[in-house]
Amino acid sequence: MAFSLITSRKVSDALDIRSEPQTTRDLYGMTLFGQACLAGRRMLEAGTKLVSVFWDEYGLAGDAWDTHWNNFSALKEDLIPPYDLAFHALMTDLEESGQLDETLVVVAAEFGRSPKITLKNGGREHWPSVYTIMLAGAGIKGGQIIGASDKLGAYPDDTPLGPADFV
Repeated sequence: MAFSLITSRKVSDALDIRSEPQTTRDLYGMTLFGQACLAGRRMLEAGTKLVSVFWDEYGLAGDAWDTHWNNFSALKEDLIPPYDLAFHALMTDLEESGQLDETLVVVAAEFGRSPKITLKNGGREHWPSVYTIMLAGAGIKGGQIIGASDKLGAYPDDTPLGPADFV
């Protein structure tokens, strides 16, 4: 059943992002992540109930956001611009098509980053005590912020939530 599903014409058509106008593809960004977000949107339109888009923009098997070194320039130059472009296009398309009302969009990682900068290389280490998860769509009221960290960004200060709460 799984093989027939992934080899179906409906899935093949949904994943054929070349059928999108070039202007739409450009809005998502001509990057691996941008085009994967576009493919994800097309899978939702085709009736898929769950889509996961994994960040592997530079073929590093997920290491790109693992900024143990050079944190600030990596974010500014390599990570945030293509993410912003693709995420904005995805959210705009979902909103304009009415799909955002029925689609839960989750942006999450498994931990945050240390509030202290590693002086020798300008990095930030793993920090499981505080991290951010963003939820949108599916009836969630926009613009809410739930919880807060202490003034250093080291520990929860208000409404501490954990993985069990997320699940």
